[in-house]
Amino acid sequence: MDVAEQKNLDSQQNLSNEDAVKESSSPTDKHEDFSSTTSETTSSICLGEDAFDKVMPLCDVACIVSTPTGKVLKCRTKYIGLHSKSILLLEMPMVSPQEKSIFMRQGYPLKACVISSKGEGARVYFKTKIEYVLSGGDTDLLLVTLPSATQVVVGLRESARLEINLDGFLEPSDKKYPCQVRDISHQGCLIVVDRDKVSYRIGSLISLNICSSNKDVPIVDETLQAMVKNISKIGRYYKYGVKFEEESLESVDSLIEGLNFCALQQRFTL
Repeated sequence: MDVAEQKNLDSQQNLSNEDAVKESSSPTDKHEDFSSTTSETTSSICLGEDAFDKVMPLCDVACIVSTPTGKVLKCRTKYIGLHSKSILLLEMPMVSPQEKSIFMRQGYPLKACVISSKGEGARVYFKTKIEYVLSGGDTDLLLVTLPSATQVVVGLRESARLEINLDGFLEPSDKKYPCQVRDISHQGCLIVVDRDKVSYRIGSLISLNICSSNKDVPIVDETLQAMVKNISKIGRYYKYGVKFEEESLESVDSLIEGLNFCALQQRFTL
């Protein structure tokens, strides 16, 4: 990399650690189960396309939009995906019609922090500008320029999550609600369940059995106990991020040690 390219990266990145803390302290991530106090984080400069290649759709985004007159709007939204024309697609932030008309304008600068839930967890900090605002019925999209460089902070969790897709049952000794476990770590997992089946709150204690291909046979004999740490609603489903209780950690470790990575499916299987 020559000097000119390095200067361009530095000017595009230009988000101090203090700015990063301010932006990521919004309610967007206050319930995320990151154990940053006990894990080592590392920060690096990455090209925009490399950073967003590892960000899953519907990850949380904290934004700061500025007008030429110095007005500032802090808001939250969701990341949708990456367009082939070097454009990032975001959901329209939950703002009032007046705020939308004042701040959501083409060319206005935007600072943002995307929270990625993959692996050890990461925050992607970047500067960009609004390219388009697309409106269609009740759905609006915010299109912003793909940044040439980003600051990526990885290692937000104490242990990395492994991508899986296993069947399970919530409250197996009583209601036996069917669910799916989408990823897992030593500390917790992500549970997807039909909205008509259950409705937990932050702090709720749950019981979980994770099953093998034979859906009636649990992988581990013990019923796992966990606490709900974060909740998201997508279509017909609730997604619950849960943290395992201390008495279940040994059984969880036994389950994880039995997983094998499938290169074809690009996830861990039994």
